[in-house]
Amino acid sequence: MIHEWRCYRLKAGAAPDYLALLADEGLPLVTRHLPLMGYWLAETGTLNTIHHLWSYADWAERESCRAGLAAEEAWVRGFVPKAFALVEEQRNRLLKITQTSPVFEAALARRREQRPARAIGVPLFATDCAVLSSGHSAGGAVAVWEAVSGEPEPPISLLPRAGDPVPREPLSGAGHVVLRPLCFSPL
Repeated sequence: MIHEWRCYRLKAGAAPDYLALLADEGLPLVTRHLPLMGYWLAETGTLNTIHHLWSYADWAERESCRAGLAAEEAWVRGFVPKAFALVEEQRNRLLKITQTSPVFEAALARRREQRPARAIGVPLFATDCAVLSSGHSAGGAVAVWEAVSGEPEPPISLLPRAGDPVPREPLSGAGHVVLRPLCFSPL
């Protein structure tokens, strides 16, 4: 499998607009084609950054899915011009998984489900936050990956959602970013 971790740094203050546009208009379009695993807004670290994860069976599936999205008229002429005007920078890494969990496997089984637009009155974010940890393999992780393409980086671990994601001890050699999942995020 290929796991694609994308990070978009948005213009300061643009995150609510971008994410609402995605949840209300872009979500049914993108999930018609791409296999969604997770979508988050960083609460610590580099702010105004969104993280999203897509999991493909292989490179051929990725190519096919992305070609389908590129042919989606409402995505290309509707969502992209409005949303990407709010993006300052994009980063992309291809990852291989080294550790999974039942939570990850359940999300992986549903990765190709098309998601509807957010219903009126549904909050944009889930209540509990997840954590992206880098520099070591975290015990109890939802999943752990190593980069195979993109910037060379240490392994990253996605930790389970929790009501209080703040570490009890100071960080020593490992990164720790609190991620607020969007209401539609499987992980």
